[in-house]
This record gives sequence, C-alpha cells and structure tokens, in this order.
Amino acid sequence: MLLASALRGLTLLLGTLNIVHAALGTTNTNTNLPRSITLSYSILGADTNIKPLVTVFYDPKSRKHSLSTWTPPTPPTQESSISEPTSPGLVRIHLPNGSTTVTSLAAFSEDLHQKIDLWISPDDGSVFSASVSSLSQPPLSAEEDRYRKKVARAKAKGKPIPARPPVPNTKKAREEAARQLGLYEPVKVNIFTAEEGPAPILNTRAPPVVDAEGREVVQEEQQEKSFFQKYWWVFLAVAVLTMGAGGDK
Repeated sequence: MLLASALRGLTLLLGTLNIVHAALGTTNTNTNLPRSITLSYSILGADTNIKPLVTVFYDPKSRKHSLSTWTPPTPPTQESSISEPTSPGLVRIHLPNGSTTVTSLAAFSEDLHQKIDLWISPDDGSVFSASVSSLSQPPLSAEEDRYRKKVARAKAKGKPIPARPPVPNTKKAREEAARQLGLYEPVKVNIFTAEEGPAPILNTRAPPVVDAEGREVVQEEQQEKSFFQKYWWVFLAVAVLTMGAGGDK
C-alpha cells in the first residue's frame, strides 16, 4: 500500500517537472558541452524588465552548440502598430558581462528565421559579444513540403506527429540530411573566434626638409643613373689593363 502510494507520488512529481520544463520553453539541454551563455532582452522605450531570451550550450574548441530555452519577444501586429504609432520597435540584447547590442523587434517575426552570432575569446572561450538578426526562410524542398503537410494534417486531427522518412545508412546521406535540416532551423547559431586584425603599415618616408618659415622645400627628383654612369670606372680599369697588356708585346 505504501509502495503504491509512493509510486503514484513519484509519477505526479515527474509529470509536474515535465509541465514546468515545457512551460519554460526548453527545446534541448546538452550537458555534454562544457560552456553556456544566456542572453536576455529588453524592449527600448517600454517599461519592461530584462527577460531571458536564449541559452546556448557550446564547446569553444569544436564550436559545437545546442540551443535551449528560446523565448523571444512578440513583435507588434500591424493593427497595434497603427493604433500605437509610438510603440517601441527596437530590442536591446544583454550579455552577462554587461555589454549590449540592439536589433529590430520585427526580426522576431514568425515569418522570419533568427540568427544568433556569438564571438568568443580565444583565451578562455567566453562570449564577449553577441548579436541577433533575422534571416529569410529558404524555399522548401519537395520532400520537406510533403513532410510538413503531413505534420499539419496530423496536428489538425490530433494524431501523433509522423516521423521523418528514414535516411540511408551512409555517411554522405547522413551529412546531406543534416545539411538540409540545418537550412530549415528556425534559429541558427554561429560561433566565431576573435582573431587579430591587420597591423598598420607605418609610413617610412623621410622627414621633409623645411625652410626657416616652416614650409617644405620641394626637392628636385634625381634621375636614376644609367649602367655606364654607375660603373664607368670598371670600363676605365679594363681599358687601362688592356693597353698595358698590349704594350708588353
């Protein structure tokens, strides 16, 4: 009797945790990746608090990443923008280190895909800058269009979502399937490692010659000497030696 009650309590607890997990909007949590970064946002001009936007788990060396807890702001509809012409249209993206960037609120529209760019330090792998922007949705392939229609029909009828067609068990087929799925990811993450910029080229020009009033004196350009003008003494020495050798005979 006590065992049955304990099992029922454990089941209820697990169900509650799943509901909380779904409410947080968590899509994936990859604990195998060593680092993570949580970005937050606030709408400019609106009296709102800073809210969490996304958490990204990543590996600074391999640049592998996993997206988690994506909770974007809701862009204003066309009707609300007309009724409230002064409504804010910019969003500030906050990093834990205090730095921020700004993007458009319209970038979070459902008709667009979002792109998150993270710049990490080569020293400790920490994220020192991040930005969020929008991407146009790529055209669907025939296979992807058929699958999405099947998913829509299943959702409309309340049936389980069908699985994707099986992929041939070859490396090339798996890589191509992963590439195709990456094209349709609603949120794409790019990780960049900071590199040293180009070094400036210093001017090696000699200091100009100036007169007593500080004005630059234009120097006459000297024409380059010809080969004979540079090495006339060689020809002279050869001629003297030749003449001396002829006199001995």
